[in-house]
Amino acid sequence: MSSERIERFFDLSALLTGFDRAQLLGTGVADQYRRTLEQVVCDEVLDDLLRAYERLPAGEEREAAVRSEILDHVDRGPVARNLIMLWYSGTWRPLPDDWRRAHGASPLDTDRVVSGEAYVAGLQWVAAGAHPIAARPGGFGSWALPPERIDA
Repeated sequence: MSSERIERFFDLSALLTGFDRAQLLGTGVADQYRRTLEQVVCDEVLDDLLRAYERLPAGEEREAAVRSEILDHVDRGPVARNLIMLWYSGTWRPLPDDWRRAHGASPLDTDRVVSGEAYVAGLQWVAAGAHPIAARPGGFGSWALPPERIDA
């Protein structure tokens, strides 16, 4: 992946997840996620998704454009939603059958946790103010306590 393509991948990921680039890089699994996406989705589809991101307008129109041009788009939407799932949970979900028939199926397009590190680094834990179960114990009885308050 070219450095320009990597930059667009991080910018798109930040937009889709609501976390900034530093937070995404701080997960330690950004390269795993980028490679996972490249291994499952053909270059043509990935490039189309990244170009669609670049064409998004600024300002008040941006949110509606993200929905129509990326998330609800027949080709880009399933990939973008899987990218969100990847960042939040460290899992890759199989793309829809219709999408696979149109664009081809990768043998890596299976329901799987990308790696042990990906599970622990999932943004879901940060968003919930919690720790990954059995990976970062908070001490005896810590799961009985409410999550930390996060100011959004």
